[in-house]
Amino acid sequence: MSDETIYRYQAFFGRINYNWEKRFILNLTGRRDGSSRFGPGKQFATFGAVGAAWLFSKENFLKENTVFSFGKLRASYGSSGSDQIGDYQYLDTYTSSGLNYNGAIGLDPTRLYNPDFSWEINKKLEAALEMGLLSDRIFFTLAWYRNRSSNQLVGIPLPGTTGFSFINANLNATVQNMGLEFTLRTLNFESSNFKWTTNFNISASHNKLLSFPGLEGSTYSNRYVIGESTSIVKTYQLNGVNPQTGLYEVEDINKDGMITSLEDKKNIEDLTPKYFGGLENQFQYKNWQLDFLFQFVKQKNYDYSPSVPGGNFFNQHSDMSNAWQHAGDQVPFQMNTSGENGDAVNAYYNYLDSNASIVDASFIRLKNIALSYDLPQQAIKGVHCKISLLGQNVLTFTPYKGGDPEFKYTAYLPPLRIITVGVQLTF
Repeated sequence: MSDETIYRYQAFFGRINYNWEKRFILNLTGRRDGSSRFGPGKQFATFGAVGAAWLFSKENFLKENTVFSFGKLRASYGSSGSDQIGDYQYLDTYTSSGLNYNGAIGLDPTRLYNPDFSWEINKKLEAALEMGLLSDRIFFTLAWYRNRSSNQLVGIPLPGTTGFSFINANLNATVQNMGLEFTLRTLNFESSNFKWTTNFNISASHNKLLSFPGLEGSTYSNRYVIGESTSIVKTYQLNGVNPQTGLYEVEDINKDGMITSLEDKKNIEDLTPKYFGGLENQFQYKNWQLDFLFQFVKQKNYDYSPSVPGGNFFNQHSDMSNAWQHAGDQVPFQMNTSGENGDAVNAYYNYLDSNASIVDASFIRLKNIALSYDLPQQAIKGVHCKISLLGQNVLTFTPYKGGDPEFKYTAYLPPLRIITVGVQLTF
């Protein structure tokens, strides 16, 4: 038995750069790409980009300025494509069934033919300001970007009656990612024995489904909403615990007396982080060096909730001790049940699918800290010795009560705290 995969890629591209007096820069790029991974007549696509920059710090009115040491405005717009979908994805493919019938081994179909399979297209627009102050002791970059992706290469779900779970195709939708990024580098203090530098960055991004023709009739109709983020989840609206029945109640949106996923899951929660970033400091004093990095994220996440109601033989939140027991109780958690009370079980699963399960999962984490010392050269002749102490995931500050707020899954435990002591010898 042998295996052979053939993949061919062809590209032609050209670039024109123009720099006028080291102040104005223009860049033009064009390319024609072809890939064997697409259907007949769909293998080739044309892409291009244009970029421009103005180094305003080179202008005469700033040449003698002692505050502004560097200044640059830049902008660009262009398109690119992707064929990162594996080989033969558009073809009918088969695999050996391994079953013998009348002396012959049969074949099972594994993929459907799609001759319209073609390039995924990404269009990117960006503008930025770069500026250095006081001989670049303070340097920052502020960038705005907008990326639009269309013809995404995905597996579109199919009804089980077709015999296939999905078909590889281009999704007829346009998704926009837009955001701001800010970076700052400062040299806070510098002398013959001591130096302190800081690096800070923060990003705020948001994506949005701009268009999706036929969304309501597609298999994604209960997953996406035009004008909303692609990271949303649809949930029930929890109204709390009924003080008389002791059960969770969710909003009956269409007032038909029944709670159904299709009609009543209308509350939208966006799990896209609002912003994230980091703060790094470095201190150097003679032979000593201290570095530490704080990571921060503002976001929502699923709360940790057991898959079975309170009262089962399963680990529960300590908060569940504040559960409903008697008529009239005003409590945040419904009655406990061993699973015999069907109404309580159904109410609990509605609770898991409600907005109550989406909580604040923002956090600040001391991601890395390192302390090192370089032994003086005369301590060990001919040998450079560096002693270091490093810590990872040292501290986390968060209101989140689940496992790890960084991941969108509640089953994960927090990352391991790692302490490392090292000695580095260089001969």
